[in-house]
Amino acid sequence: MNELTHADVLVLGGGASGIAAAVAAAKAGLQVALIERNPFLGGLATAAEVGTICGLYKFSKKESSEYIAGRFAKDFAECLKIKSGTKPLFNPSGLHYLPYHIEAFKKLCSDLLDEHKVKRFLNTKLYSLSRSDTKIESVSVNTEGESFRFTIGSVIDCSGDGLLSQLADLPLIKSEHYQAAAQVFTLQNLNETDESILGLVLMKELRRAIKEKKLALYFDRVYVIPGSLTHHCVSIKIGLPLDVTHAPENLHELKRVAHTFIHELTGYLIQHVPVFKNASVLHIAPQVGIRVGLRTTGRYILTEEDVLQCKKFEDGIANVSWPIEEWEQDRRVKIRYLKEDDFYQIPARCLQSNTMDNLFTAGKCISATDAAIASARVMGVCLQTGYSAGFMAAASALNTPLADTIKQIREREL
Repeated sequence: MNELTHADVLVLGGGASGIAAAVAAAKAGLQVALIERNPFLGGLATAAEVGTICGLYKFSKKESSEYIAGRFAKDFAECLKIKSGTKPLFNPSGLHYLPYHIEAFKKLCSDLLDEHKVKRFLNTKLYSLSRSDTKIESVSVNTEGESFRFTIGSVIDCSGDGLLSQLADLPLIKSEHYQAAAQVFTLQNLNETDESILGLVLMKELRRAIKEKKLALYFDRVYVIPGSLTHHCVSIKIGLPLDVTHAPENLHELKRVAHTFIHELTGYLIQHVPVFKNASVLHIAPQVGIRVGLRTTGRYILTEEDVLQCKKFEDGIANVSWPIEEWEQDRRVKIRYLKEDDFYQIPARCLQSNTMDNLFTAGKCISATDAAIASARVMGVCLQTGYSAGFMAAASALNTPLADTIKQIREREL
């Protein structure tokens, strides 16, 4: 095993929250390293090709999209808009979101790490760590068949599944039933250029096919990704009819089921629906979208009541107006909205491990109940929690008071 230079702050995961965390920590003048299991950056935003950033804007039925997220998330979104050539969209319920292009997202992540001199390690997996009673002391990784050990000042888990806490045998928040997974794929050669009409046609034809028992009931969980119809191509998201268990073989089985689902769905559409008669599958996202995973138990656990009552906190570091969005196996999405033009906050304590002084979390790993994470997991929120976790981890590595850092985050971001 080769010994690597000490990293003041180590970030696990190169998705939205990981990029934000690495940038924030690097701004403190620290040596920052980022580990990503995929051969490219972006996490599920690029590997699962989510296609839209939710959680950036106020929940409002006004047509104009007004930011609720903090300064870094806003700047990230503005850059992504330019690179993607897109603009915010909204639906009649009052939800606003930003479509983006996958390659533009990857490029923006790479540019940010380059700008802030963050060392990145792609195709790299964490496999062990050492710790004391109160600190994570080092982590061991494998990259390109070679093993390394990082000694660290502090560490931020942006893995999406609480990997650091799993390896350290720390308290975890687990779910009895995890939200349904999704698979995105792209069809080409469609005979329709209006996305709203295409969505209505797809919904109508699938409901009829289900009613006539030509397709199984779970084929009602098919959605056009907003803003994706361009040049006669469209991206479609399907909810998978298989439980998410996080067992070792589960991800492989989810992918198998997804490809079977796509084959049956496209076969039916091409044969029976005129706008799809010349269509074919152009591309399937390389990774299944897992919405919720294991979370690290923090110094505070965000609750359903906090979300729905729009609770504010003295140590709040993120503003959120996205609803509780639950995707279950037996029905289409269930949404519980906040009060219009209001928001709740995520306290900094949700980003702090309740056992390890130098372990912080961001994104889908934060300390939250099932219902609360169903709101807080979206990308616009991940950008906020990531950026805050980066500053908090830097403060920990520098042995400066966290209370002062949290105050600064609130002043700069909120």
